[in-house]
Amino acid sequence: MKTQRAFKAATNEWYRTGHYFEWDDSRIFYQIKGTGPALLMIHGFPTAGCDWREMGEMLCENFTIIVPDIADAGASYNPRKKTYTLHQHADMLEALLIHLKISAVHLIGHDVGDAICQELIARQNESCLPIQLISCTFLNGGILMSAHRPLGLQSQLAGRYGWLVAKIMRKATFLNNVQAVLGETKFDEGQLDEIWAISLGVNGRSSIARRSHNMIDRHQHSARWVKALQETPIPMCMINGINDPISGAHACEAIESQLPHMRVIRMPGIGHFPLLENPEMCVGHVLSFHAQIDTLTM
Repeated sequence: MKTQRAFKAATNEWYRTGHYFEWDDSRIFYQIKGTGPALLMIHGFPTAGCDWREMGEMLCENFTIIVPDIADAGASYNPRKKTYTLHQHADMLEALLIHLKISAVHLIGHDVGDAICQELIARQNESCLPIQLISCTFLNGGILMSAHRPLGLQSQLAGRYGWLVAKIMRKATFLNNVQAVLGETKFDEGQLDEIWAISLGVNGRSSIARRSHNMIDRHQHSARWVKALQETPIPMCMINGINDPISGAHACEAIESQLPHMRVIRMPGIGHFPLLENPEMCVGHVLSFHAQIDTLTM
């Protein structure tokens, strides 16, 4: 088990070796490494792109991984304290891929990152995306909002007084909510402290409330984003920690009913953060899915 010091050192190294680009008066952090086809890795709430660190280190043997912190998250500085919509996050990712001269990309998302993937897929369906999407892998997230069961704290942060909830929220309360959505293995003190620090990021507590606006976006655009998945021809896969109370086993059943063409992989004993709870197993499932894509396209 990694120590608190080891987690902090790994996170510091991730950010020390990354890059920045300017977008909408914000300074967007991203990490890029590896060789092979481009793989855009989109993190969820309330954390940042370094959630993908361990998976990314393994996947960069097969892919060129591109791992941003979305605007207002992690190390992406938001000087105007602007609340960004999921559509605007998709705009930023388009700009980042164009900045990097990427013309075709595989997607992988987690949590809110799933919804951003859905918006990108919707744009491709409408022939208004300048980058070709090749495939999409989802990890636990509300791609079907009818099967999404947020915690009370999430709903409070997304509400009218979310700014106040974020301001007075105790660290212990926040981290207890994180532990509540995990599977059989809970995070140790080092991981929890890292998650707290990353969730605050460079923009502080207020950003947690601003980023919670994604809940409103996801309800408002749910029909558009479900339709996107129903109509896209690209291969898709859901890798799901079924012990997740937010979007676990019940979400798998809904996906198989409403999106029968999507491959669903269940991970018993794993909760809402498969990429952190068992990154090695997640990588195995990702590579298996991509091997299947390669077979289908040969």
